[in-house]
Amino acid sequence: MPRTACTILTLNIFHDLPMYRHLRRRCELIANSIAAHRPAVAALQEVVRSTGSGDIGAAIRARVNQLCGSEVYRLDYAIADGASADEFSFDEGVALLSRLEADGPAESLKYRAQVEMATEVAGHCYRLPDDRIAIRRRFRLGGGVGLDFYVSHLTDRPESIDGVPVRTMQARELAGWASAASGPATTVILAGDFNDVPDSETIASLKRAGFIDLHEAFGSGSGYTNDRDDIDLNAESATHNQRIDYLMMRPTNGHVPEVTEVGLFADRPHRESDGTWLWRSDHIGVIATLWL
Repeated sequence: MPRTACTILTLNIFHDLPMYRHLRRRCELIANSIAAHRPAVAALQEVVRSTGSGDIGAAIRARVNQLCGSEVYRLDYAIADGASADEFSFDEGVALLSRLEADGPAESLKYRAQVEMATEVAGHCYRLPDDRIAIRRRFRLGGGVGLDFYVSHLTDRPESIDGVPVRTMQARELAGWASAASGPATTVILAGDFNDVPDSETIASLKRAGFIDLHEAFGSGSGYTNDRDDIDLNAESATHNQRIDYLMMRPTNGHVPEVTEVGLFADRPHRESDGTWLWRSDHIGVIATLWL
């Protein structure tokens, strides 16, 4: 049976609430890079809609479709959290930008394990947003091949519940959701900013569920995607020093397909017309091509 090349990528956009530094321009550059690769599916995190930024997911989709010459891509977006405060109203979440034939509607999961944050102002306690979710979308490729694609952005907070980090609990929920809903005859992808390093219990819990870290298995080099001390968006050179963004795959019936071109996405700053440099995000993405 002929195989289908399926390029996938993940990127945390970095909405930079409430500053939104260079956000519209950065999203234009992100869309340009996505269109240049023309992936089957792009998993996006920190997708924001607000009075200050507009609808970033819709803007990226429109720009990619414009560059591709037609309405090729759809956008599935799910709200993780938000706030309503007049001119500061916003919601943010995760999204899938895809051009494959869909098999049913997109579905979302709000994790049971969440970090509860609050602040006190003038004697009043206010909740701070940090809820996390995942999206699942099923696709059909040529020859009836199935692909189930999940995107999530796990918490970056250190809090634990009964001694277990909330982030690890969220990863276990994600793995359980995928295992229960996606049968062994379907290739499953987990994508996103998981906010933990490769030797963490968070990532180990996904591996125990049968998922392969594509960079670890097929990539090369450090694969760093983030600077734990935060990158200067206008820096000329990279300062990334940790790998916390992932493409992970559970193969069909344990049979690992050919995987090529595993690498970094948006891993160089853009030289602007005024001579300054601009990174698309404070994260570097991950990109891979699977032959399914």
